[in-house]
Amino acid sequence: MEKNKYVPRVNQIDAIYLNKDIARLIRDNLLENLQAISPVLFIKIQPELDLLIQSAIWFGSVGKRCSTFGQQLLVLAYDAEKLTVSRLVLHFILTVLPGYVKSWEERRLTRRVEWFSEAITWVENSALILNILNYFRFLKTGRKPTLVDYLLGLDYISLRNNQRRDIGYKYLTRELLWGGFMEILGLVLPIINFRKLQRLLKSWTFGGAISGRRLEDRDGPAFLAPQMTLSTTCTFCGERPTLPHHMGCGHIYCYYCLNANVLTDASFCCPKCGSACPESGIQSV
Repeated sequence: MEKNKYVPRVNQIDAIYLNKDIARLIRDNLLENLQAISPVLFIKIQPELDLLIQSAIWFGSVGKRCSTFGQQLLVLAYDAEKLTVSRLVLHFILTVLPGYVKSWEERRLTRRVEWFSEAITWVENSALILNILNYFRFLKTGRKPTLVDYLLGLDYISLRNNQRRDIGYKYLTRELLWGGFMEILGLVLPIINFRKLQRLLKSWTFGGAISGRRLEDRDGPAFLAPQMTLSTTCTFCGERPTLPHHMGCGHIYCYYCLNANVLTDASFCCPKCGSACPESGIQSV
């Protein structure tokens, strides 16, 4: 395949994140199975297992094909002309061994050596600062995205002629349609009076009378005192009343059920007897 030295920045960054994800998946699966077999042995040799797994990944990718697994997925590779044996050795040392040294220092040293721990901390902080500086340099030049690549002078190359990034608009169109639908729902739903619809649906389903007449306009007693017992339930929700209230018809509601219905539905009336809320409003039991 023909190589091309132009590689978009986004492809190089994608390759780095793919490398991390692939290594994490392989490592987690293997270590999880080994831990299930022998947890005690796993704890003792975990740094060596990490080193073995990272070494196997490196030899199966960079050592064998001059490209990481993430680069292979994006049809990229290191420039083989620059990847000499000495640079391969240095690449292995700079990418695989630091993690083992850090893990070894944390788990193997029974008595922490102060100068050794301080040296590791200083190296980590220095590498972090250099990585940040190198990232800004990469954004400007578009070459050598990692600090290791910069130190070894390694460039990414593309193994395909078409350098255009493949973009599919199917997902974007679906997201735009779904986003528009959600905006319509957000605009329409607050306008709909669900409590009134629920009341009407209950009356049509269970045949409840909805007369809408106020107690003052009815013949007979204008006010019926409710009686609260141990078996009393809310007329609206059917549960034990919370903060029992009524509207003069003798039926008891939860405060939240009754007040919410009265505030959202001016024509709300008792589902059992059809009495409308009096002008004096709801009252506590």
